[in-house]
Amino acid sequence: MTNRRDVLALGILAGTACLAPVGVGLGAEQCSETTRAEAIGAALLDKYVAAVNAHDTSSFPELHTESYIQHSGRSPNGLAAQIENFRGIFGRMPDVQTRVEDRIIAGDKVVARMSFSATHTQPLLGIAPTGRRFTLRTIDIWRVENGKFAEHWDIVDYQGLQKQLRGE
Repeated sequence: MTNRRDVLALGILAGTACLAPVGVGLGAEQCSETTRAEAIGAALLDKYVAAVNAHDTSSFPELHTESYIQHSGRSPNGLAAQIENFRGIFGRMPDVQTRVEDRIIAGDKVVARMSFSATHTQPLLGIAPTGRRFTLRTIDIWRVENGKFAEHWDIVDYQGLQKQLRGE
């Protein structure tokens, strides 16, 4: 089933509508380039979350540029590295699900406060599996270029994760 947000986002990509702040579709002539860019960023974030929750990297080429830059230093740059990184995450956390807690989209930037929840079934951060549910919280910033994520910065709450895994 397609929801209103998806329909409006598809309209943006086709150049026929735009998202107003409260989700009202406007005619293409009423949309600024900034509004169009923000709608594309919102649609990308929604597609990214859907792909992660489906544990499916097949849509990553539609979401990330080939030369995707990962500024965290935890994984190499490039689309192929991003795909492999998430395949590894799905292997280590087979029940991982993500959720957007907050989002700010302005111009070519998408900022999201995210949570990734899973069960601790494999060693993580040097801590043996506990079987506990945990939630890893992040703040992610992407730069959008030509309708795809081109760069990524993040802050990850590893201290909070370690406390959960230790049962503190």
